[in-house]
Amino acid sequence: MVVPAYNQHKFINSCLTSLLHQTLTDFEVIVVDDCSTDDTSEQIAALIKDDDRFKVITHERNRGVSAARNSGMAAAKGQYLCFVDGDDWVEPNFLAYFLEAYQAAPAAQMVVCGHFGYLAVPSPAKTYDQKELVSNINFGTVGGFSWNKCFIRSIITSHHLTFNEDIDFLEDQLFAFRYADYVQSAEYVPEKTYHYRWRFRSNLAHIGIPFFAARRKMIKILKQESKRTLSEDLNNQ
Repeated sequence: MVVPAYNQHKFINSCLTSLLHQTLTDFEVIVVDDCSTDDTSEQIAALIKDDDRFKVITHERNRGVSAARNSGMAAAKGQYLCFVDGDDWVEPNFLAYFLEAYQAAPAAQMVVCGHFGYLAVPSPAKTYDQKELVSNINFGTVGGFSWNKCFIRSIITSHHLTFNEDIDFLEDQLFAFRYADYVQSAEYVPEKTYHYRWRFRSNLAHIGIPFFAARRKMIKILKQESKRTLSEDLNNQ
């Protein structure tokens, strides 16, 4: 798991505590402190001091969430990779459900979980082919979030996939589209195991014109990369 954190005084405790209490015990967590100016780093150190499954990377300057995720990905060594934002938290079976889904569907190249708190689109358990996956990353159950997905790390490393550090909105959806280019089968697990913390002011700033401007920029990037995952809907925008 990769946990980007910047000035999470109020929330980092609940986030990391939820990871410490996972029912699955064989995992690693890379916490990336993106040059916090509050007591986030002290809280992180106190919470994980007795657990060698946790590693901390500290940025010398604030570089943004995409850079933090990229730093965490570069340091990760596990077979699978998922992301938990520093102000969110997860259920104890968050990791266990991901692993069970991969074991039940060995051909899957992505697993998506249900979640609480933000643009949740209910659906029963489902297997997506690539076309359906792209459509649902665009608008649907899968969504463009990074935090409701479990990726296969070898796909990320072999194709040199990273988060675009030049954009600060929809960067996770862009990453999801890029990853989907290499996915033939993905599993959706409807159990809600991720809690997204809705922070009104920060999320409100991305509604309306900023959203559509960021979306146009994301689509332009994808078209320039000539990704075959682009559906007709995306190509026509």
